[in-house]
Amino acid sequence: MTRTRTGGFSLIEAIAAIVILGIIAASVAVFMQKPIQGYFSSTTRLQMADTADTALRRIARDVRLALPNTVRVDASGMFLEFIPIKSGGRYQDNDACFSTGCSSLSTMGDMLSNVQVTLNSDQVSIYSQYNNNPADCTLSSAGLYSVYCGSGVTTLTSATGSGSSSNTLGFASTLFVPPGGSPTRRIFIISASPVTYACDAATATLWRISGYARQSAQPVSLIAVPLLTATSKVPLATNVTCPAIAAGSPPRFSYAAGASERYSLLSSWITLTNSGETISLLNQVHVDNTP
Repeated sequence: MTRTRTGGFSLIEAIAAIVILGIIAASVAVFMQKPIQGYFSSTTRLQMADTADTALRRIARDVRLALPNTVRVDASGMFLEFIPIKSGGRYQDNDACFSTGCSSLSTMGDMLSNVQVTLNSDQVSIYSQYNNNPADCTLSSAGLYSVYCGSGVTTLTSATGSGSSSNTLGFASTLFVPPGGSPTRRIFIISASPVTYACDAATATLWRISGYARQSAQPVSLIAVPLLTATSKVPLATNVTCPAIAAGSPPRFSYAAGASERYSLLSSWITLTNSGETISLLNQVHVDNTP
C-alpha cells in the first residue's frame, strides 16, 4: 500500500509568516505615514485657502460697487458696512432739483434695462459726500447716515423708459443738496438696505448680512436689532478666527479714509483654522469715493 503525502504548512510556519508580514507592514507604515499626513494636510489647506479667497473676492466685489463715502468699519475691526449701488449713470440738467425741489429726473442714456428696481424701496442718490456735520444734511432725520451727507436720497416711486435711450425716475418732491448738484451729473440707484460683513467670534463664522434699515450709527452687534432681525444672513466662511485688536492680532477689516480722501483703502484679513491647520489671507481694495 502506497501512502500519499498531502502538501501544506504547519501552524508554526503560518505564525512565522504572519509575524514577518506584520513587521514588513509596520515598516512600510512608518515610511508612508508622513506622506499620507502631508497629502491630507495639503488638501485641507487648499480647501481653506479656496474658501478664504472666495470670501475675500466677494467682499472686494461688493465694496467696489458701494455708494461713494458709505464704507465704514467699527473700532473693533470686526464689522464692515456700506450701501450697495444697483445702477448708476448721469442725469439731465434740472436746476429745480437743487434750488426749489423736484419730483423726477431723466437720465442720459439707459441705466435700468438690466437692473431689477424695487419700487417704493430703492432710492436715488446724488453727490454723496463725506461730511462730519449732520446739520449739513437736510434729510438726516429721514434715516440717512449722519456722517455721509451732501446727498439727497428719496424713495423711487416710478421708473419709465427702460430699454430706451433715457429713463425717468419719479420720487417724492425733494430738494437735493448741494446747490448746483453733482459737477459731473452722476446719479445712483441704491438699495434701501446696507450690507454688513461681520466676523462672529461666538460661531467662528464670517457673515454677510443685509435686509435691515439704515442707522445713523453703525450696528456692531449680531444679537441686537437691526442685525438680529435682518432678513438675509449668509455664512461666507466657517472656522474663522476673530481675535480682538487688543490681543495683538490685526483687525479683520481696516479702512483708511478721511474728509479729503477720494481714494481710500480697505484691508480685509481672514484666518481659518481646521484640523490643526491654519491659513491667513489678506486682500486690499482701493475704494473710489468720488461722488
